[in-house]
Amino acid sequence: MPDGPLGVFGGTFDPVHFGHLRLAEEARDALGLERVIWVPAGQPPLRDLPGRSAADRLAMVRLAIAGNRGFEVDAAEVEAAGISYTVITLERLRSTHGASRPLVLLLGADAFGRFDEWHRWQEIFGLAHVAVATRPGHALEVGPGGEIGVPPGPKVSPGG
Repeated sequence: MPDGPLGVFGGTFDPVHFGHLRLAEEARDALGLERVIWVPAGQPPLRDLPGRSAADRLAMVRLAIAGNRGFEVDAAEVEAAGISYTVITLERLRSTHGASRPLVLLLGADAFGRFDEWHRWQEIFGLAHVAVATRPGHALEVGPGGEIGVPPGPKVSPGG
């Protein structure tokens, strides 16, 4: 499926681990993604300073996904001079892949729990679908209006 949906999986990846690989592979299968684009954050704005350099984290991701034709690396956030913002990356990918190609932002429930703190987070819904994976200790709640949240945090919806 040469123009199928693309998964976008960003993160600090400090270090990349089996849970990341499993989430990306299972999302690819479950959502019918053509491939998953891994986007290591250069300077993550909402996390503590990573223990490893951006270049080292990028190299770890490249090694971890080597040989998997369903995965690719996008190094733009590591190569950029500023803070890494998902909305900027999605705007760039949207420009590259066109308006009709589905993009699916892959998030863990822990990251989604702070989604309302992200830079220009409301705009993300206009750029990509958002898929949230859960794991033990990180559940999701759906409110009566369809808003989704991670207890005990706030709930977000595409309407803001």
